[in-house]
Amino acid sequence: MGTGTAYSDKDRAMALAGVFQAARLARDIARNGMCDAQGFRTSRQTLFDFEPDSVESIFGGSTGIGIGLRTMLRQFEQPAERDLETARYVVALIHLGDRLLASTDSMRSLHDDLTALQRRTQHFDLAEATTNEQLAAIYQDRISTLGPRIMIRGEPLHLQNSDNAARIRVALLAGIRAAVLWRQAGGKKWQLLLRRRRIAATSRELVDSLPD
Repeated sequence: MGTGTAYSDKDRAMALAGVFQAARLARDIARNGMCDAQGFRTSRQTLFDFEPDSVESIFGGSTGIGIGLRTMLRQFEQPAERDLETARYVVALIHLGDRLLASTDSMRSLHDDLTALQRRTQHFDLAEATTNEQLAAIYQDRISTLGPRIMIRGEPLHLQNSDNAARIRVALLAGIRAAVLWRQAGGKKWQLLLRRRRIAATSRELVDSLPD
């Protein structure tokens, strides 16, 4: 997507839903040792889409971020039922996305690492767990050094499992990618406070278009 691309409320809502989806996936893995498999695969795949045609194409349409859209809408429409843990992860992901955007060297290094991994997956039949492990290593190398680490809460049994730990880092990396995308689409932190109804209305339209 070029720098001259004009972005819409729908684009920003979808990108932000990508952040919420990543936060929800990380939360679910930490709490339950599992998450929505299709949502996880969609979020992970966004890490390898370097030159997308549009925001929507990154997620394969609104269906690809159905979990994120529903989670975000619930946070905005039902304040009394807001999941504060998910909200905390979203704020942290946006913060790290800003840190990443501010560092040209970090952005370049992350892009190089992801490009190299993409080449390996194209030439070798890497197991899913191996791909997750390598993405988790990239997260630790390129993101953990940018600022305060995101402290994930959950069941110790699940958090101590190496496969779960890797998948949580993959989800967080995808969330940061979505946060960067949201910024690039014109997303601002103040919009989360002053345009909640507008974001919720756009999200509602997208959720209503999802298959049951």
